[in-house]
Formats: sequence, structure tokens, C-alpha cells
Amino acid sequence: MRKDLFVLLSITVLLISSYVTIPARDSEPTVTPLSSNEATIIQMINQINESLLFEYHHKLMMFGPRYTGSINCTLAAEYIYDSFEQMGLNVEFREWHYDGFYSKNVVATLYGTDVNSTAEYILCAHYDTVASAPGADDDGSGTAAVLAIAHILSQYHFNHTIRFITFSGEEVGTYGSFTYARDASHRGDNIVAVLNMDMIGYASTTEGGRILRFFPPIRSRWIADYATTISEKYNEIIDMKIDTLPSYRGDDSQAFVDYGFDGVWIAHQDGYPWGHSSNDTANHLNWTYYIKATKLMLAVTAEIAQKPIDVQVVLHRPYEGYTYLFENPVFESSFGKLPFWDLRGLTIILGGKTIASAEVFSDEPIQYVIFCIDGYFMFWDTQPPYEWTIQGWFVPINGKHMLQVYAYTTSGKIASDEMDIFMLSLATSYKG
Repeated sequence: MRKDLFVLLSITVLLISSYVTIPARDSEPTVTPLSSNEATIIQMINQINESLLFEYHHKLMMFGPRYTGSINCTLAAEYIYDSFEQMGLNVEFREWHYDGFYSKNVVATLYGTDVNSTAEYILCAHYDTVASAPGADDDGSGTAAVLAIAHILSQYHFNHTIRFITFSGEEVGTYGSFTYARDASHRGDNIVAVLNMDMIGYASTTEGGRILRFFPPIRSRWIADYATTISEKYNEIIDMKIDTLPSYRGDDSQAFVDYGFDGVWIAHQDGYPWGHSSNDTANHLNWTYYIKATKLMLAVTAEIAQKPIDVQVVLHRPYEGYTYLFENPVFESSFGKLPFWDLRGLTIILGGKTIASAEVFSDEPIQYVIFCIDGYFMFWDTQPPYEWTIQGWFVPINGKHMLQVYAYTTSGKIASDEMDIFMLSLATSYKG
């Protein structure tokens, strides 16, 4: 029996009996005033047109259905790779094997100019389809938009690194994004935000023609709030606003959220009756809407990659998606086949003495770092390395919980990070 299933079976009853409602975080990453050159961003926006978008979309559609593992999917990946390479971007295939599938993600990188910043932003979509669908909207629309935006942004420089990624494996279990997010977590990548465009090419109503929907989890709502600010800033030339709705677990951004990063699914408002069928063809797209949605996503990507980050805190340990025996990670337990069970990336801690450690990035002094469980204060530290031995105060921490960390600067700015844990331990700080 696989380790994932063994661990799952052993804790299922405890998960059900001890599940707690996770409270909303009471702080968000600090967002400074926009500092980009507005005239330059407008220049970028105006380069998005039907000719550019149609070229990338039409060539992608020529491969037909792109089911993960098929020759069509492989050929589409090579086309995307060549397109990124022609832009002068650093491009690579990230091969993955999971659940009997083998495929490639295509990753193109535009490196940031701030040598003191490790932050990176991901703009992504999936290029695979279900077996019978050409995938014009799902998700040829997102993939072609990634290529068109990359084509334009590659001509400019930004403070922070942007990765343009097209995933395969979305339609078979979001395996391409899962394996990438898992590996990024293990590498220690500093991914600040993931913008996942999946179905952005259709509108059938006047209202829907002016709305782009963001579906963030609570921890990532700041992304939607920031995008709303950008949509208002450029509303006169794009005529598009953001509608923020509750999160959905079935898209490629969720794997990143499961592994401790912030991410959001982005889609059109109006229902699309041809999804997952042979009728998901380019003639059903609303190109006027599609161009506007792509323009807005270019503006959001350019602005967010340029803005300064005042303070950031990252939980480095315990490792996401590992099972710990006391202080030692003994094996990976990522539950990759269970995207809807809220178990992907779950960190399992058996016994005490496991250390939580956080790293803070800030241009100003840090007053203190506070570790919490489910929003309740547990421990604070005033000097790096910022660490806490995970344990209860008077009673043990058992069951599924949210481990959180907050960093406070001397001027009052706050940043936070969080991690799902499942813990079985008798460890407490106080015995009385």
C-alpha cells in the first residue's frame, strides 16, 4: 500500500472528529502605493490586439484536442516552448510523472531587476484539454493570453521575477500544477502570487462583457483586492471590473495554495455551454471581451511585478506535505490524488519537538514575530532565527489546525503566512 494511502487511512477518523473551522486571517500582505509608470503600462495595454491574440490562439487550436500524454499535447508544448524562446525569454520544460501520466509544463522566466528580491509572480494557464475538446475557451483562451502578455512584457523590465507557465495535466487531476507547486515548495521558491487564467474568452451579456471574476481563498483575497485597484485605475481604457467570489478547489492555482503560496483562479462571468465538448471552438469566443480580459491581466501582472514589497514573512519549516516523527521529516505525504479533500500539502506531525521556523524580508526593523494556532497567540520571538517548538500551552495540540506566523515592523506594517497541519502530540508548555 502506498504511503499516501497508509497515512490517509490511519488519520481519516481523527480528521473527521477533530476538524475545526479555520478563521480568516486578520492581516494581509502590505500593499504600498502604486509606483509604476502609468504611461508605460498604457503603452503595454495598447499592444494587446486581436491580431496578436488570434495568432497565438489559432496556432494552438491547430493541434486539436490536447489530452495529457497525447502526441497533440506534446506538439502543443513544443509550440509554446518555441514561442517563448522567440521572445528571448529563458524557457524550459519541467517534466512530470504522476498517477500513470507523463507530460511537460512549459516555464518561461523574465527575471526581475531588483537583486535584493527573491520574489516571483506566476501568470499561468493550462494547455491540455479533455479528450474530445479542441479547448478554445478551456483553456486555449488562457494559454494564448499568457503567450500574448509574455510577448509584450518581455520587452520591459520589472522589479520582481515573472514566470509565464503553461501547465498540462489540469483536466486529469491538476497534476502539472500540483507537481510544480510541490517541487517549488521543496526548493524554497519565494512565490508571492499565482494568477491562473482558466476560461477568459467568453461573454454573452452586456454585464458579463465588463466583468472578470477572481476566485481567491481567504489567504489570497489581497490579490483580488489589488487587481480591483488596477481595474479601477485603467477602467477608462479597458472598461473591465473585477468581481471577487469564494474560492474553488478544482483549478491550477489551488495546488499552490495547498503548498503555502497565494493564488487565484480567474475566469469570465457568463456561463459557457460548450465546455468539455467538441463544440469548444474558436467561433464561440467573444473576441471583444477576450481582448479586454487579456489587457486587464497584462496590467495586473505588470503592476504587481513592479510594486515594492514592504515586509514579507515565509514559513520554511515544517516542510509542506511531509510527515514528521518528532523533529524529523520521515517521508513525503502529499496526497496528490486528492485535490478536493483539502489534504494536498498537509503537514502531519506525530509527537512533539517539531520546530516551526520563519524568515522575514523587510527594509525596516522587525519588532517581533508571533506564531499562532488557528488565530490564537502561542509564542513570540524578537530575534532571528524566528523559531517555535510547536506545542500547546496547557493542553496538547491535536487534530487538524492552521499554523500561522505574523511579522510586525517597528512602524506597524504586518505580513503573515500559514500552513495546514495535522498533529498528534502530548507536548505542552505548561504542565500545571
